[in-house]
Amino acid sequence: MRRFLGGSALIALFSAVAVGTAVFEGISTIADAFNRGALVKSPDITPAAPGAPQTIMIVGSDKRYLSKDVFDRTDPPHTDTILLVRLDPRAGAVTVLSVPRDLLVAKFSFRGTTYVNQKINYAYTVGSLYGKSPTAGDDLALAVVKHALDDIQINDFIDLNFVTFTKVVSELGCVYINVDHHYLIPPNSGVSAIDLNPGYQPLCYNGALAYVRYRHGDSTFARDARQQDFLRQAKEQLGVSGLLSHYQQVVNGLGSSIATSAQLRSPLAVARLVNLASESLGGPVRQVSFPNDPVAVQTADGVQADQTATPRELRRVIADFLDSSPSASHLTLPPASGTHSGRRGHRAPASPPAVPTGLTATADATRTQALTMASAVPFKVELPSLTFDWSAQVEGSYDYWSYHFKDTSGRERAAYRITWLDTRDQLGSWYGIQGTDWTDPPLFRGADVAYRDGRRYLLVGDGHHIKDIGWIDGKAMYWITNTIFDGLTNAQMLALAESSRAID
Repeated sequence: MRRFLGGSALIALFSAVAVGTAVFEGISTIADAFNRGALVKSPDITPAAPGAPQTIMIVGSDKRYLSKDVFDRTDPPHTDTILLVRLDPRAGAVTVLSVPRDLLVAKFSFRGTTYVNQKINYAYTVGSLYGKSPTAGDDLALAVVKHALDDIQINDFIDLNFVTFTKVVSELGCVYINVDHHYLIPPNSGVSAIDLNPGYQPLCYNGALAYVRYRHGDSTFARDARQQDFLRQAKEQLGVSGLLSHYQQVVNGLGSSIATSAQLRSPLAVARLVNLASESLGGPVRQVSFPNDPVAVQTADGVQADQTATPRELRRVIADFLDSSPSASHLTLPPASGTHSGRRGHRAPASPPAVPTGLTATADATRTQALTMASAVPFKVELPSLTFDWSAQVEGSYDYWSYHFKDTSGRERAAYRITWLDTRDQLGSWYGIQGTDWTDPPLFRGADVAYRDGRRYLLVGDGHHIKDIGWIDGKAMYWITNTIFDGLTNAQMLALAESSRAID
């Protein structure tokens, strides 16, 4: 009878989310994969009631000893990434908070030793090195993070090490990402190598890992923002049902190298999580920013050494993260003087756009370089006639790049990217314009639609901030991409898009 009732619950859950037979069969397989990994038992995990909002702590650990092909495989393990992901069906949203790995913790103790003023990711290292169980690092990291964040309630826990991450990405195929600028660390330099040009492109296996782990030219906050952006774009590309329809590939990637809490060990628990995720993913992924309070000056490679946050700042961040207010489900264009903009097919009257504060005419040198690049692009290159006032422009603050890549069907596509450094904002703030002859990339599949002055715009964001604004001219698609910190206002994003025209 218990098995019958459990099966009935599964059927009801999957009928509710309509994910199909293949996904139904995959739930038990995924649960079995979780059971092959390590079990995290911790009093700091609070089981959530079915259907209630749920907070999952995801640790991205760098257990290098699991891989034989990395130069620092003998280094002690750390938590490269600490993410809190909140699934809230009532708000119809997923909220993501990245806890900086460099956040200083005043004090924590383990097995009779007290550690003072250590980075929060060091707890995982201490537990892994000196604990008596395979999950001691997870247990201590969970306890320290929970205490540091004002005893926030954590309902589930996943340790996804970097070997697992690369395998899962590889098995799923690739994730198409807006790469905002050139990432370059030569081989044999003492840190993980990367050579990634700017532009929209598929990131696979080690390329995806190098991208989300990079922080040697900007800051830990830039890396956190990139990781959140990677999750957002992966969600837009795959969705919950799309991810679960590839359950066998996910299982192949997981292997036994993932650690989870007991709440994710049964088919019913996994099914409940799937149902919760499906109800929560109706809206955009909302990203909550951690306060940026560096303790030390920036190091030679641009990384801020340590971070702090006052109790008041922590309370504000946590309150924002736990906010259950319904999320804005659609983006709209900023209103123009004497007009109004609509959503989903409403056409607004034409109006001369006003130039928002902070923008000025694009420099002639920029246009000249764009014209030079245009000879290598088989469609018209568009360029905004507005940019930021470059009073602080420095060498290397812009990139021009034409290239080819393959779309989801394997067809080769042409593209270009022009990207600028926003010197007003934090390290790692780049914005730019992208053009390609692929007119339906995954990035815009769930976009809102608005019209202005005869042009149809596609809007992607978190319900409040425009992250990408795109349009189609002829047989090519173009879009303006915000900085990873959303440094451009919605009005500035629109102004850059409106001012973009073909150059000749």
